[in-house]
Amino acid sequence: FIKKFKNLNGINVKLTAPEVVVRLTEEAIWEASADVRAAASVRAERDALLLEVDVISSNPLRWAELDAPTQALWATYRVELLDVPQQTGFPQTVVWPTKVGE
Repeated sequence: FIKKFKNLNGINVKLTAPEVVVRLTEEAIWEASADVRAAASVRAERDALLLEVDVISSNPLRWAELDAPTQALWATYRVELLDVPQQTGFPQTVVWPTKVGE
């Protein structure tokens, strides 16, 4: 669906042929970049989750309070978060790992 008119000061004006070409090009670029935008969004969500993990894993006092099996769970969770972009179907389909304790 191509918008055939533009609004100039409240008046609908028909697009010229060059304007239609520009509009079609813009729409094609937008569609072509859908996966790039989706991947950036998923990575941003993943990075926020990694920050939560890093608050625990990079703090020696907090980390020392955890027993070895719990440390292993956190380490596995962190690796699974890092591997999210390698999942089949990424970025349209993402299976988030289960956070430790949930």
